[in-house]
Amino acid sequence: MRGARVPLADHAKVATRDVHQAAEQVGRIFCAHRLSPLDRAKDFNALHNHRRFPGGSINYVSYGGDVEIDPGCLERFFLLQIPLRGSAEIRLAGGSCETGPGRTASLLSPTRPAVMRWRASCGQLILMLDRAPVEAALADLLQDDVGDLVFEAGVRLDDGFGQTLRAQVAHLAALADTAGGASEPALARLGETIVQTLVWGQDSTHRARLLGTAPETFTPPARISRALDYLDARLEEPLDMAALARHCGCSVRALQAGFRQHRGETITAALERRRLALLHERLLSGDGDTSVTEMIHACGFTHLGRAALAYRRIYGERPSDTLRR
Repeated sequence: MRGARVPLADHAKVATRDVHQAAEQVGRIFCAHRLSPLDRAKDFNALHNHRRFPGGSINYVSYGGDVEIDPGCLERFFLLQIPLRGSAEIRLAGGSCETGPGRTASLLSPTRPAVMRWRASCGQLILMLDRAPVEAALADLLQDDVGDLVFEAGVRLDDGFGQTLRAQVAHLAALADTAGGASEPALARLGETIVQTLVWGQDSTHRARLLGTAPETFTPPARISRALDYLDARLEEPLDMAALARHCGCSVRALQAGFRQHRGETITAALERRRLALLHERLLSGDGDTSVTEMIHACGFTHLGRAALAYRRIYGERPSDTLRR
């Protein structure tokens, strides 16, 4: 990314030409690993930009020249690596995958050892996801213990699923890199969305079971009303889908089906409409001391532009127009 700002530039943690120092410092963020430069003709350098949030971290890592990285088993986390320049080869027991910008990313699972070879001064946007929340999200969907969760290592970026996943991770990185930085709850919420994208869309040891689970076709209207009351009491907070389902006494899947069945909308769509109604009410009663931006964020929205567009679709004017009335 010569001549361009690299992702998360304001969150630099490692910048060194020393191999041992790079392995030690990057290892503190991820895990202990063996780092071996393969192209002695090129000057080695390492860069690691990093921002932590509840449930994981977003990172940009690059190495000068060609390097081999051997972390063994990651144990504590999943690692989604999206190449922005150069290429990489991921070798695992029983196979390997080649990754490159716009074509293929890699997804490493905690219990499967891997050896990586980064080529041509590879730079990757890397999402680290803590193991426990990912497995808990899948267990909640299945309503059962999931045991060992292993994803297919190669992630296509040129189909609908891959394009969505890449856009979500890029958006997370952009939010983390904004002036002042997005709040940790906002980043955590996006991280949870990406987890759902992965467990539904990427092949894994449990995906067939997930897709084959018999749908719960009947969710009583009383549970939907209870869910709406729960949302109304927490409009300003990030949505915890698993907590909502537990409160209603059913699975996330059953609750989602119930919203479609009884209301013709998703849970997130219902939440957005309620947040917009709250924003409208606060704008109408605004005292002039609170800005539109502050009001939008106080109503639970994390993306100012999207909230303003959604508001205009419903109320026919910009939030600032309502505030001036």
